[in-house]
Amino acid sequence: MSKVIWRVGNLNFVFINFFYAILTAIFAIAVLTIQEASLLIAITAVLASIAIAAAFIIILPRTVVVTFTEGELLVSGKRGGFSLPRDAVVNNNVVCITRTHGGLKLRVIHGSIDYTIPLGKWQYNKLVNKLRKHWSWVPPEC
Repeated sequence: MSKVIWRVGNLNFVFINFFYAILTAIFAIAVLTIQEASLLIAITAVLASIAIAAAFIIILPRTVVVTFTEGELLVSGKRGGFSLPRDAVVNNNVVCITRTHGGLKLRVIHGSIDYTIPLGKWQYNKLVNKLRKHWSWVPPEC
């Protein structure tokens, strides 16, 4: 297996883990400070409802992960996945960058699969630097 040079996706798990840590801290404080059982049950129910709603809102949209290795592109997502050798990606315009008012987006198109992943400026710079170094290639604009 080739060395991974860059990976991106709709990775919201950092936020959800932070969110759960805050909910756990609130619950721990409530358990330690509240003596009345009915109030503790109410707080637990509210926190559980918030956690479940956050899980549906945040985790379900995580649908795509794009991985560039030294020799190939690996894409996995809700609508299917594929892997392509580096030469096919470079020569067939499988990957491109879209610039919008909302920022930069990585677009991966192969057959009937078309994924778009938002990129921050630092992610874009990291992607371009890694691909320039390892693949001698920069994704074109769409």
